[in-house]
Amino acid sequence: MAIHVIQSQRIDVLLQAMQKTVFKPAKNPFQVLQAQHFIVPSPAVEAWLTQKLAEQQGISANTQFHHRIRGFQWSAYQWVLVDQKDEVRKANIPRLIIKWRVFQALKEFIQAELNPLEVAHPLYPIIQRIYASADRLQQGIDKQLKKQSMLYWVAEQVSRLFSFYMDYRGHCTKGCPPQNCRCQTNWLQAWGKNQPLDLEQMFFKTQQELSAFQLNQAHELEAWQRWLWQVVFHADFEQIQRIDTAFWDLLDQAETRDAALKKLPAQLVVFTVLDLPPKQLEFLHRLGQYLEIFIFHYNPSQEYWADSVDPNWKARYDARVKQRFIEKNPNANDAEIQQFFDEFTLNFNAETRESRHPLLTRFGKQARDHFSLLSSLSSGEDGVWADIFVDEYPETLLGKIQSLRQLEVLKDQLTHWLAQGTADAPRRPSDILVLTPSLTELEPFIRSVFAPPPHEREALQKGHQLSKDSIYLPIKLAGVTQLDALNAWRAVLGRMVLVRGRFSIEDFADWLSLNATQQRYSLDMNMIERMTELLINAGFKRGLDAEHLKRSLAEGDEDYRYSLKFALDRLALGVAVPEHVLFHETLSYAQVQSSDFELIGVLIKIYQDFKHRSEWMIAHETGQRTTAETWLNRLMEDIREFEAAGVESLAAVYKMVKKQERMLTLASFYDEHDHHALRSLSLPLPYVLEEIQKTLEAQLDYAEPTGQITFSQIGQIRPVPYKLIVMLGLDSGKFPNRSAHLPFDLMDLLKPQLGDRSRLEDDQGAFLDALLLAQENLWLFYNGFDINDGEVRDPSTVLQELIQHMAFIVQPDTQTKSANATVDQHGVTVPAQLASLYHVHPLLPFDPRGFESEHSIRFQDQWFQVAKQLQHASGQRSSWVNTPYPKLEQDIQVLDSQQWIQDITFPARLYLKTLGVENLKPEEVPATQEPLLLDGLGRYAIRHFLQQHEAAADANLLMDQLPIGKVQDGVWQMSVLEQQRLLARLQRYAPEATATTQQVWKVNEHLQINITLAKYGAEKWVSVEASSARAKRRAKVWLEYLLWLAYVNLGEGGQQYQRIVVFSDRTILCTGVSSNQAREWLKPWLKAWEYAQTQPLVLPAALLLKIAEKDKTHEWQLNDQEQMVIADMDAIYKVWEEDGRFSGFSMTENEANKAHRDWQFILQEQDAKALLAHACEQFSYELYHPIFLHQQSLED
Repeated sequence: MAIHVIQSQRIDVLLQAMQKTVFKPAKNPFQVLQAQHFIVPSPAVEAWLTQKLAEQQGISANTQFHHRIRGFQWSAYQWVLVDQKDEVRKANIPRLIIKWRVFQALKEFIQAELNPLEVAHPLYPIIQRIYASADRLQQGIDKQLKKQSMLYWVAEQVSRLFSFYMDYRGHCTKGCPPQNCRCQTNWLQAWGKNQPLDLEQMFFKTQQELSAFQLNQAHELEAWQRWLWQVVFHADFEQIQRIDTAFWDLLDQAETRDAALKKLPAQLVVFTVLDLPPKQLEFLHRLGQYLEIFIFHYNPSQEYWADSVDPNWKARYDARVKQRFIEKNPNANDAEIQQFFDEFTLNFNAETRESRHPLLTRFGKQARDHFSLLSSLSSGEDGVWADIFVDEYPETLLGKIQSLRQLEVLKDQLTHWLAQGTADAPRRPSDILVLTPSLTELEPFIRSVFAPPPHEREALQKGHQLSKDSIYLPIKLAGVTQLDALNAWRAVLGRMVLVRGRFSIEDFADWLSLNATQQRYSLDMNMIERMTELLINAGFKRGLDAEHLKRSLAEGDEDYRYSLKFALDRLALGVAVPEHVLFHETLSYAQVQSSDFELIGVLIKIYQDFKHRSEWMIAHETGQRTTAETWLNRLMEDIREFEAAGVESLAAVYKMVKKQERMLTLASFYDEHDHHALRSLSLPLPYVLEEIQKTLEAQLDYAEPTGQITFSQIGQIRPVPYKLIVMLGLDSGKFPNRSAHLPFDLMDLLKPQLGDRSRLEDDQGAFLDALLLAQENLWLFYNGFDINDGEVRDPSTVLQELIQHMAFIVQPDTQTKSANATVDQHGVTVPAQLASLYHVHPLLPFDPRGFESEHSIRFQDQWFQVAKQLQHASGQRSSWVNTPYPKLEQDIQVLDSQQWIQDITFPARLYLKTLGVENLKPEEVPATQEPLLLDGLGRYAIRHFLQQHEAAADANLLMDQLPIGKVQDGVWQMSVLEQQRLLARLQRYAPEATATTQQVWKVNEHLQINITLAKYGAEKWVSVEASSARAKRRAKVWLEYLLWLAYVNLGEGGQQYQRIVVFSDRTILCTGVSSNQAREWLKPWLKAWEYAQTQPLVLPAALLLKIAEKDKTHEWQLNDQEQMVIADMDAIYKVWEEDGRFSGFSMTENEANKAHRDWQFILQEQDAKALLAHACEQFSYELYHPIFLHQQSLED
């Protein structure tokens, strides 16, 4: 038995070697039934290896994979130590359990108002830091919650630290006597004995003295971490060591060895390593005495490089050597310094400690450490050491663009690359790996750029495809939870999480729209739209019910209207009493239809589900102690409830929650007598949900190769070869990620040991893997320019070093060119010999230069059409309204007078309605705030209600409109007073408002108008309006007056007829017009109406009668065409073009201004001022001059 090491810089070569070495013909026919065990560094390698074995052998079966050496180690313990399975399960502590145990152990120290520990206590610094995080808050629940949150964060960091320490700082390297190890890598044994570490000996030895701050910081960290380890985890670590000892005892003893080996695989394959703690290598080394172990090591260097060093480190080291000599010999000259350095280099053997390959030693520190550890097996005493190296390198391409643009360019380049495949050398989407420093940030852009093609048009255009200008490339995001699972989890969480916030109608409607919610409650989008409409109309704005609103309202505020419960009570009562009445202090909703009954029942069920969970998220704030196990069980019940309704995407989430529950149950079962046992661990539900969310977001188990173009975060899929590897976002400051620092890390503070891992070295190693594992092409993208100021930006430091190294090793084109020669590519200075590798892409996808470049091959998508249009554009862009719209001919047209008046007084509305175009308002969202005060529309609604219900004016009938709090009484009394004043003014003209009737006026044989007018025989038509006498309403009164006179048809009579409207601010009177005159004056209005249906008529009544609001009139004069026009058009233009800078009213809602959203939409790319002038010339005199003659404001 032996341990063999086969190494190569090509993964496919290692695969071939493994197939020849491991999969040999079996002498025993039953040997094929034995499983082949593999140790792989990640699920990505497992998936790739499974696929390759299946391709080579026709099937991949009877294989068992273990992730990392530690995974196999614990499996081996369980196989061999059959009688101690329970102890083995207990000893293997997941990091989540470490976190919760740290939280449990330290929680008692943060309960007091002040830090209860003495300054000399080891825990004092970390507990004091927790107290300091909340020192600006007042004593009470908020301060305690802040301390608890900080403690949970500390527990998270400590769990990571202790996980690393158990791998890298809990082993002996020198074979010291048991329980008496002095190795600098065996911290945990010393901490178990409460022995402090000799920190002064563990710092870097440099010419600079160690600062007192650094030393004090290290002592504080070491002290409280030692206390935690000894009190909480030392016994567990001793149990791990006892298990390890028992395992080796069974293998080392002759009488038990055979039985133990039968439970272990006869052959073990380690296929590449990404981390190699010396402790785990020693386990394999020792196991190699009994098993046949093959280590297929991916080694980026063909030569021995265990003593090669980083060139930057070597330069700093040489400088320090010279500096120390100068300090001791201040009078030494340059020759003496150089002589000393040469002698030092020779005696110290420092020449062998050279970089040899600067790029390799800069990026491959981690791989070099792995090789250095494995080189201890190269003597041949333990097994075979074989080198298999091949010289072959990919083509490299450098691109310079910003993130979204990188993806757009990438799609074009991938399309071209795939199209170059042949029958002999096919190229498939599965041959492509795209890497990015942060997949989470780039995910929305990826889903947008690589979105699936839209469906074909229905009915009229079946032959036309929307995707004709695009191409679909199948992609898969590795290590990212599927959107349907995330949205389904949102649906589950919504019932407990939403009530922790404001719980607005908008939040509730979004939750209802989730597919999982619809499946759970058997809803569809039409039902949800109707439910939302009902709730909005019934008054739901925010809050679940009175209990929920109490949490956010001030003390003494007991106005709990506008909640979901308030709206549901109204709707439920509306089922039985569909009238606007008050019943047992509940205001019924009058517009409930029979088809709404089922929807209201579902809403009540949903409310009950929310109510049942409304206290879960704040249970810890109210002093309730709920165990983590209880929360996990409740979450699983909720998930099962959705799964029972057919939500299949929650299976992965349920598995995660179940795994946490199983870990907690296992830890609690074995620790039931422990002071720090987890059975009684009470955790706030937000903390439990946070752990589940982290697991969902970090789906490393799903970071594996796919059958499509695979997008992954750098470092997750390695080392796996691909024909094409793309690296995006190699910008300075983004990669490598230097912000991912682990607080309280003594390993980072002190001198590193061989085999240690660091995030920086992981990123650099992943970059090196991408360079070496790209079989055909390697594309590197970075943002070469700042998108704000256009300045040139440098790429990531690792990419800069790659460029510098390539420029150093690549020979210039001609002998006359200098090795330092550079060229300019669109503003970017690049080495001349590397110019062919650089592609500088334009910022905009429709830039014509992007389609003209010889290097760039672009797919002619929609951007090609835009670029083509830009390149050949001539003149000004034409407006979209450039021809008269053909009017629909009808035999008989029947109009409603009120709608007709609305249309003709605001012709933009009429034109869009004729076209069948609706100019949607993006801000049309339901109100999520209860009314604190009433705006103009609110006051109008109350006055209008009072006019309709004079006899039964009860404030409770307006509880769905009145503002909240004590203001509602004042608003009600003021509204009643205003109504009384209106009625008093009405008494001056009539005892009551004139009754009206509906009649049909036949204008001609093709047009009829349903008009509203005073009852037959009345000569004075008096009405009351809750609104003010604005310009448009004055036009409405005038047209009602003309239609009334035209209908009664009194010939030259009718001058005595009066139309009086008592508005809230003034009274308007129209009189003195005969029926014949009214009919004549209506003809221009009907003519304008006909005109406005075919082309925009820029003549809003709100603009032309604006002057009447100030009791002024227009002056008219003849123009050159003998037309009567307004003399002072400048005043009209001023209002039309006003920017509204100092107005409290939005110009987008001002019908008298060209900035109104409808005028903007219709008049884009047109001269709005010229169109207004033309309309005034054609129609203003005939339409509006009579109004100033026969309409007046009365003095009240």
